[in-house]
This record gives sequence, structure tokens and C-alpha cells, in this order.
Amino acid sequence: MLTVRKRLFAAVVAAAVVAGCGSGATTTPPAGSQTAATYDAYRQSYTVPWVGSPDFANLRTTLKVEASVNGGPVSPFTVDTGSVGVVVPASEVPNMPADSPPGSLTYSSSGLELTGVWVPASVSFPQAVDATGAGAAAQAAVPVLAVTSSRCRGGGVNSGRCTAAIPHMLGVGFGRGTTVRAAPTHNPFLNLAAMTAGTMRRGYLIGRAGLSLGLTAANVTGAWTMQQLTSAGSPAEGAHNDWLTPTGGFQSGSGPLHSGKVLVDTGLLDMIVEADDMPSSGTVPVGTAMTITVGDLRYSFAVGDGGPQTPTAVHRAPARNGTFVNTGLRALGHYDLLYDADGGILGLRPE
Repeated sequence: MLTVRKRLFAAVVAAAVVAGCGSGATTTPPAGSQTAATYDAYRQSYTVPWVGSPDFANLRTTLKVEASVNGGPVSPFTVDTGSVGVVVPASEVPNMPADSPPGSLTYSSSGLELTGVWVPASVSFPQAVDATGAGAAAQAAVPVLAVTSSRCRGGGVNSGRCTAAIPHMLGVGFGRGTTVRAAPTHNPFLNLAAMTAGTMRRGYLIGRAGLSLGLTAANVTGAWTMQQLTSAGSPAEGAHNDWLTPTGGFQSGSGPLHSGKVLVDTGLLDMIVEADDMPSSGTVPVGTAMTITVGDLRYSFAVGDGGPQTPTAVHRAPARNGTFVNTGLRALGHYDLLYDADGGILGLRPE
């Protein structure tokens, strides 16, 4: 990342739990001392600029970076922490093997179903620079869904806005399921050549000035609130284990604090909340006070108040897997986000 805070943490073991404190207008700092995982052994990283210089104080579109698949055209791709896998129109993927297996992917919030073939491919980031600021060849080898057709199936909270257009997506989430297609092997941010070689810490930072790929002592700085994730065990494919969805919850109005799981999903601008004792459809009324927790961090807003962390809407959905909140992208209105795939750590840093 180009935005750097100068106060370094004391180094501890690489997979340590971090109990930090947040700050800012909507944050209640958690109690406890500050410690951090050490990244001192790592020097390699890339920074990739965002397309369009997004305003984090008022995010109105998803975050995008330029990428190319198999040397095809360079296009803006949405960075989506709510899914796993690269999605691209098949017309933009050169040199597809004739025996590429069929595949499909459906986005639950929109009901968009994409069908095509899975292609082993190289995903490159032509605007990447290395830790010295020099242009660098940042490239990952992952399966890619080359999409030939799409349809709107309905059923999601955003299904009314589904257009069946084929998107450009970089699905870089974790804990998204136990199938082969949800495995870390399909995440382009975890399979760069230097990561495969073991010289780059597997992980990424989503920050104001751009996307950082690879974690180092130079970019993991500042007052992070971090949560040690629970291992999901060996995935259906690959050598690296996955991690379960972080703990968190929400409070709506004067209701109880619902504790369960939280997903910081950069693929959405709105929010989804689920709990057994709440309605399973509709939206939370404008003006309702909401409090969101992500591990030890807490932030608040009123629905519709237009604040940096206020989603465009708050949808209710059936609680099929217990209490759950999908924060949407605008949770990052006051924070940078870190995911350490080697240590199993999710972090948020106030900005």
C-alpha cells in the first residue's frame, strides 16, 4: 500500500492473534494490548492502483483493478471478497484448451448464473509496481471461468437489478465453501508466482491508494484490529488450508445484539442481515440505528444517513445458517482491510 502509518507493531510469531484498537467517528476501540504477526522475513509485494481513484468516503461503485487473462485484453475487474474465482467473458480468453471442463457459478445476492468452461490460465496485473516502485510482472496461475452464457435466476436480495451481463470478477474471498471451485487454488491474489515460490507472504491489503499483494513489514503497519480465524482444514484442492468466515454480528434499533458470522463483502454496496428472530425479507427502515461488530471492532450508523460506512440499503434475508451479516463494501469507508492467508488473520485499520 502507498498509504502507510509510521507506528510499527512489536513483532511476535507469524500466526499470532492481534487484539488492536480502532479509532474514528464511528468506532468503539476494543480493550486489550496491541500485538501483531511478524512479516519481517518478507520483502516482496506488489501495489496495483484502483481504476478511477475511488472516493472511500462515498463509495458508489465496486473497487476495480486492471487485469488480463492469458494475455487477452486488459479490462477493469471488480475485487470481490464475497466469492472465489476469476470470471471473464470467454471472448476475452485466448488459447482455451479444447477439452476445458464445463462449469458454472451463481452469485447468491443477485441470482446471476454464469455458465462456461474452466480454463487453467494466467491472470496478470499490468499496472503493478513492486516494493521499490518499479513496474513489475505480477502474474498468478489459477483456473478461470470463461463465461459463454448467463441468466438471472432470481431469489437474491438484489435480483431485481440483475441484468444478465457477463461481469469481470476477481473472487478473492475465503470460507466460501468446501468445493474444489471455492478452494484457495482459485484465488488469484494467493497464487502469484512469488507466493508459489514461497518468497512472498500469501495475503493482500485493500487500501486507499491501491491494492497490495503480498504482506511485508513495510505495508502491515499502523493500528490494526485483527482477528485470528479458525482453520477450515484441508480444502478439496491444493496444499493450503482455507479459513472460516470471521466472527461478528449486528444490532438493529433497540433489539438485541446478534452474534454469529460476518462477511466484509467488497462485491456489494448494500448490506444483508440474517437472524432467527428477525423478518426474513424486506429492508430495515431508513433511520434505524445499526451497530456492526467484526471481531473486537464495532462501528455504527443510521440507515440512510449517507455516512462513509452506511450501506446503500440494509436487506433482511432468511437465516439459513444462523446469525450472519454481510457488511458490503461501504464498511471500508473508515478502514483498510488485510487478509493473511498463511497466518489466518483478518485485519481492519482505521484511516
